[in-house]
Amino acid sequence: MLKMLPLYQLIASLCIAMVTPALSQADAAKSPKVSFRVTRFDPGDGTSPKFRVGTEQKECEVPLTSIEGPFSATLRDGTYLDFWGAAADNPEISVAIAANERKDLLLIFFPDGKTFRLMKVVTSADRMQGGYQMIINTTPDEIGVKLGTAEPVIISSGKSGTLKTPTAAKNASIPVVVNVKKAGKWTLVSTEDWPHEPTVRKFLFAFVSPRTKHLMFHTVSEMVE
Repeated sequence: MLKMLPLYQLIASLCIAMVTPALSQADAAKSPKVSFRVTRFDPGDGTSPKFRVGTEQKECEVPLTSIEGPFSATLRDGTYLDFWGAAADNPEISVAIAANERKDLLLIFFPDGKTFRLMKVVTSADRMQGGYQMIINTTPDEIGVKLGTAEPVIISSGKSGTLKTPTAAKNASIPVVVNVKKAGKWTLVSTEDWPHEPTVRKFLFAFVSPRTKHLMFHTVSEMVE
């Protein structure tokens, strides 16, 4: 049986979120824009949050089972992307966006009390091709995932790793073996076949089910053009 830890402790190393004062509209007008999509992970299956984003405060709803976007928003001070919630005085969330993150950016929302933490994933073609699967480990244990004949990908708690489909894969599905490391010993968790979809990239959140206490995966898929 897998033990559970508070979710915020597990995702802290994945996420970057900070609240900073807003500048004037004149300053914001000089700032560059960012193109981004959004999704979220929430084992509690809460209501999809809605925000007003960027200096333009465009509406943005963050779904649980899909990826929404792309959105375009202006960065405050050339750096910060602001998400405004119900409170109008200050942004609820602000995240720093580097120059090389202004396009092909996926923002993943994780619940953190009454607000959210954000994880940034650059999904350019050289990083996340069709058929690739990113595993985000929110469990308290190290996990190992072996895709077909490829070497196992070992993912520590609070970290992520990418499974790259073997070049020779031609079948409609690929065998996958998942192990969990507990007390220094690896234990087999599951052996199953995952669909091989070369035009789709996937983001899989490994988590411990609050109900069964078993390791599970929440999957969000995205077509690759």
